[in-house]
Amino acid sequence: MKKLGVLALTTVLTAGSAFAQSDLEVIKQKIKILEEQNQQLIDEIADLKQQVAIPELAQKQFAGMGYAASKVYFSPKGLSIGGYGEIIYQNWEKSSKKDMTDTYRFIPYIGYKFTDNIVLNSEIEFEHTDEVKVEFLYIDFLFNKYFNIRVGNQLIPLGVTNLLHEPIFFNSVNRPEVETKVIPSTWNENGIMLFSTADKFTYYVGIVNGFYYNAKGKGFSADSWVKGGKQGGGKAYAEDLAFVGRFDFKGIDGLTAGFSAYRGNSGQGDTDANGNKIDGTVSMYDVHLVYSWKGFEVKGLYVKGFLSDADKISTALGDTIGKEVYGYYLNLAYDILPFIDKNTNFGLPVFVRYERFNTQEKVANGFTADKANDKTVWTIGFNFKPHPNIVLKADYQFRDNEAGDEPDVFELGMGFIF
Repeated sequence: MKKLGVLALTTVLTAGSAFAQSDLEVIKQKIKILEEQNQQLIDEIADLKQQVAIPELAQKQFAGMGYAASKVYFSPKGLSIGGYGEIIYQNWEKSSKKDMTDTYRFIPYIGYKFTDNIVLNSEIEFEHTDEVKVEFLYIDFLFNKYFNIRVGNQLIPLGVTNLLHEPIFFNSVNRPEVETKVIPSTWNENGIMLFSTADKFTYYVGIVNGFYYNAKGKGFSADSWVKGGKQGGGKAYAEDLAFVGRFDFKGIDGLTAGFSAYRGNSGQGDTDANGNKIDGTVSMYDVHLVYSWKGFEVKGLYVKGFLSDADKISTALGDTIGKEVYGYYLNLAYDILPFIDKNTNFGLPVFVRYERFNTQEKVANGFTADKANDKTVWTIGFNFKPHPNIVLKADYQFRDNEAGDEPDVFELGMGFIF
């Protein structure tokens, strides 16, 4: 009987122990599930913070554009805000032109990454504190590094500066004149573009609305050639379209070398006084090179432009528009600050640039070119960079033209990106 009692007690204790062990396993499982759910919540909150917070600017480029314009591509999904700004001062030597200071530009970039493959990007420009316009507004459909599609209002990929127009990317206070008088930077139109983002090469191929030689009361001019004919995609006539292409080689560290071309009519259905159609075909091509190495940078560009029906357009506008134009420049810069302080985080590039351009190299028969549009400009100066995204500029331009009445100018500027 005593043995039977001991056996019963042992059985009860063993069963109790088994049940306790089972309950402990259940509790452990529940704790594990709670820990997993907690970690999931932590991850979701961190992801939400990334989407709400505006990330800092990384010095990365996408498809040849500037750091701030590229920001949305390297940001988490959702909203991205970046931008740049410029304030300048000009002092004209021995000229009737008044000295001037100008809050030249403040540019917000607003982007939205719907997915990693669908990206909205935009640039809104405030100029001179009282003018507002859209510089680009497009959606990218990204497939791979060799083939992507861009639809909307976009920068025309000619030259160096039009894609790369943020102030830290050019040394002078103002953009190179060859790329404002011959290549009309900043230049944007509506259209569709195919492009790549490969490491060793990039390309753009697309179709956009063309110039209008008499656009918005401005139109083509003797001293700025086709610049006044940019339509910017706002209520833009599209009777005439244009084709644009670009190729860049980037297979060597620090090097971008390539060419670009543009061709399209600018008449937009107009006729001359005799009822003859005005084609006004604008053709441009350029070759360009940028190379950076250990604080040294060389930048060069040559552009050639042609305009058909220059006689009809000149007659219609009452101005002599160039039938052929050209321009080129070479810019050399070197950061001297490491010689003064090897451990500095600042930068002090000194630079010199030579520009030569003529917006009336050839004119139509019966018209006379103005020698004042045949110009040479030497620019020397320096940049101080207290931060990689901030630049303080000073330069002096020795200006000359074949008419002999070109005043020199001293300039100061401040620029930033974010």
